[in-house]
Amino acid sequence: MAQANLPLHIASKYALEYRRFVAKKPKMAEPKVHCPCCGSSFKEWRPVFGRGRKAECHICHSFERHRHIWITLANDPDFFAKGTSLLHFAPEPFFKTVFGENPAIDYYDCDLAKERATHQVDITQIPFENGKFDRIICSHVLEHVPDDRKGMRELRRVLKPGGVAYIMVPSEVREGTYEDPAVNTPELRLKHYGQETHVRIYSRNDFVERLREAGFQVQTQFPKVRWGEEMYRDFTLGDNIYICR
Repeated sequence: MAQANLPLHIASKYALEYRRFVAKKPKMAEPKVHCPCCGSSFKEWRPVFGRGRKAECHICHSFERHRHIWITLANDPDFFAKGTSLLHFAPEPFFKTVFGENPAIDYYDCDLAKERATHQVDITQIPFENGKFDRIICSHVLEHVPDDRKGMRELRRVLKPGGVAYIMVPSEVREGTYEDPAVNTPELRLKHYGQETHVRIYSRNDFVERLREAGFQVQTQFPKVRWGEEMYRDFTLGDNIYICR
C-alpha cells in the first residue's frame, strides 16, 4: 500500500482530525475504504456535493483523481528530492498545503484566478523561463482553456529536460474530441459539455495526440492497470494520468 509522504506536522494534524471524526461517528471506524492522501480509513466515503456519488474523503476532501495522482507522486523517487522545482496549476487545498510547506520543494502554485493561488498565471502565457521546472502538475485545467494546444506547448517549454508533467483531464472513449465554437455560453456549455466552464469533451486518443504535437512523450496511466484491482477498489481511484516527458 502506498504511504502518504507528508511532513510530520501535517500528518499529525490529519491524524488528530481523524481521531476526532471517529469519536463523533464510531460506526464509520469500520475500515472498508482508505485515503492514501491523509492516511484515514472509513466505512464509506462522503457524498460528493452535486455529483451523486460517494467518493470524497471526510478528512482531507480528496476525490478519486486526487488519490490517483497522490499515490503516483508518492512513488516518484525524485518528486520529493531536495531542490525539486514544481509548477502546479489549479492547486487543490490539500496539495497546496503539503507541497507549499515542504522545505525540499521549490513550489510555484498558479491559477488564472488570483485569489486561488500565489501566482496569477494564464497557462497559455506562462511567465517563467524555458526549462525551469522538474515537475508539473496540471489536473482538470485544459478542458477549460480555449487554446489548449498553446497551453500544452507552454507546459512543454517550461519543463526541464528529463522532467515529468502529470496531466489529467476528463476524457472519454469517443471517435474525436467534441468542441464547437458556437457553444459559448454557460448554459450551452452545461448542456453540451456537462459543466458551465468546460469548452470541450476530450477523446482519449485525441488528447494524447495533442500532447505529442506539443512535443511530449506520453504514457497513459490507467489506475486499475497500474495499481491493481485491490488498491483501485480500496482507494477508489479515478481518471487516467497522462505522464508527459
